[in-house]
Amino acid sequence: MRHIIRLSTLEIENIKNVQYGKIEFARGKKGSILGIYGQNGSGKTVVVDCMVMLKCLLSGRRMPARFYHYINALAETARVQYGFEIWTDAKTMYAVYEVEITKNGENSFCISAERLSVREIEEGKRTRLTPIFEYQKGDKELFRPLKYYARFQKDMESMVALGIARQTTEEFDEEKQIPKVGSFLFSRKAKEVFEKADGDTERIYALSHLLQNYGMYDLAVIENTHYGLLALNLDAIPLNVDWPDTMKPKITGILLKLTDINIVPRDIFPYVEKTIEQINIVMKALVPDIRIQIYNAFDKLTEQGKDGIQFEVITMRGGARIPLLYESAGIKKLISICSNLVACYNRPSYCLVVDELDSGIYEYLLGECLEVMQEKAKGQLIFTSHNLRPLEVLKNEFLIYTTVNPENRYIRSIYIKNTQNTRLSYLRSIKLGGQKEKLYNETNIYEIEMAMRRAGKVGVHD
Repeated sequence: MRHIIRLSTLEIENIKNVQYGKIEFARGKKGSILGIYGQNGSGKTVVVDCMVMLKCLLSGRRMPARFYHYINALAETARVQYGFEIWTDAKTMYAVYEVEITKNGENSFCISAERLSVREIEEGKRTRLTPIFEYQKGDKELFRPLKYYARFQKDMESMVALGIARQTTEEFDEEKQIPKVGSFLFSRKAKEVFEKADGDTERIYALSHLLQNYGMYDLAVIENTHYGLLALNLDAIPLNVDWPDTMKPKITGILLKLTDINIVPRDIFPYVEKTIEQINIVMKALVPDIRIQIYNAFDKLTEQGKDGIQFEVITMRGGARIPLLYESAGIKKLISICSNLVACYNRPSYCLVVDELDSGIYEYLLGECLEVMQEKAKGQLIFTSHNLRPLEVLKNEFLIYTTVNPENRYIRSIYIKNTQNTRLSYLRSIKLGGQKEKLYNETNIYEIEMAMRRAGKVGVHD
């Protein structure tokens, strides 16, 4: 069996306007969807931000400098905890990865704590959650538990490498005056040390390696800013390719340029062709009269001097060839997430996170897509939306709502059965209440009308 990793819990403290919030995802190997609904500025996108953080940390990449501003303005420290169910051939586990980020001067932040714990689940009994890696800023030891740390203390080369890995948690680019913060545990230097470990310390690499592969190949996060760039023709499509194990060490993904020339290594090109073929199969079902085509492919040396293939990507409508530059933002969005939806539908470990999934997509088509994913998808789909159409097709267990209470931001709706119209029940809860927390800060149509009139009187005639 190929191992399966599923996100099972997400706990957030002091990220943007979420002082505290916890989300429980569907348990087990069966595919699942989670739609997040709520008014503007109530914490929906915070979930996406936390998944961006997870993607960066697990992949060994630097966190965006903007995360300094994601720490709640009234707090110095923010914390995010991720829970995972993991199935391998040998065992079933529950793992918890926790990261804490702290303001570290003006416009600077650092990772002040990082922890990875695991519990093995045997049939009929559970072992306790045991830490296998703990980093705390200011500790004399580079990491804990001490019984693992002691294994490396006598090896000067390993200690130097781990010291460099720890520095990534608070690195700062003096020239650009921005933080360049990354994970200690998932950094390249730490990986090189833990990979050579033996005995009990093998547990650190065994689990961190599983999670790192998940972050690099099975976790896709599409932020709302991506759509804006698509509309301006300034971005590329992130192609999701199910790489064979032999290719994974060479490449983690491909960005396909929408409006410019693409050059990829010759050995990568066949995978690009197959992914385009995947997209076309799905696009034909979504928008029947459109097809993507690789145009004018020919041999070309890459910048590294290796054999490559140069090509453009165009759309075909009937017999007409159209550059992607002139397609609508909605079409480009469908194309851009298509390979990720295919991966989410077919791969049990795949987790696709999309901010404002409804943006630019015809609402009836959106409902059809979600109904298909709800019934048959093997992976996890997490999305935010303002369009209420998905409430008419998704089961209540696949929906959560943001509240107006910053100390309890996410709740599931009560008193709603799957036989009821969830959309009407949600609107009724906004108007009449009845949930554990208030879902909406009330607005009044007459106050809005009066505000419009008053605002119109402010201006050059004053």
